Amino acid sequence: MTIRDSLYFIYDGIESKRFNIANVTLDGGMQEEYLASSRSIVEDKTRGRTKPSFQRIERDPLTLSVSFAFEDTWDERTIQEVRRWLTEADYYKPLIFSNHPEKIYYALCIDNPVLIHNGLKQGYMNLTFRCNDAYAYSPLALSKVYDWNETIVSVSESSFAAGHNHGLALDGNQHLTLDASLNKWEDLDPSITWKDI
Repeated sequence: MTIRDSLYFIYDGIESKRFNIANVTLDGGMQEEYLASSRSIVEDKTRGRTKPSFQRIERDPLTLSVSFAFEDTWDERTIQEVRRWLTEADYYKPLIFSNHPEKIYYALCIDNPVLIHNGLKQGYMNLTFRCNDAYAYSPLALSKVYDWNETIVSVSESSFAAGHNHGLALDGNQHLTLDASLNKWEDLDPSITWKDI
């Protein structure tokens, strides 16, 4: 669930390593993370009653506040590419943090993205991402493709009498039943060991 322990991230399929950007925490001491999305109670009030009627819970989409630092100095071209990449998406894009690749947040940058620097083209960005849901998603799991043979198979046998029926017997109606002559676990002597069976 934590995102602050991840050093790198991927947004819209582009790795932050491409621009030498790391996910950082600027506050000293313990790290503060979101625990769950905020939620509110929807109730109806009835005139003459002090107790409202509970209707449902509504969850707000997740909001992630992050700081991304440049590991090296940047040039004008790099800062423009990073700005377009992180702040100008038209729709929710996948945001994945390096230590938790099994969690995908579909997010858009909102509010006021801020670049804090020292005048020497070194610094970091404070961004707020709003997700499309109250939860993170998991990657799509696909099984391998099976090639089915579509030829029709017809079975000419119409009775269980043909062939070998190990442990099975036919009753008077020619239906399969368990063979009563076979040993059951309760028929075995308790002193017998596995190697004697």
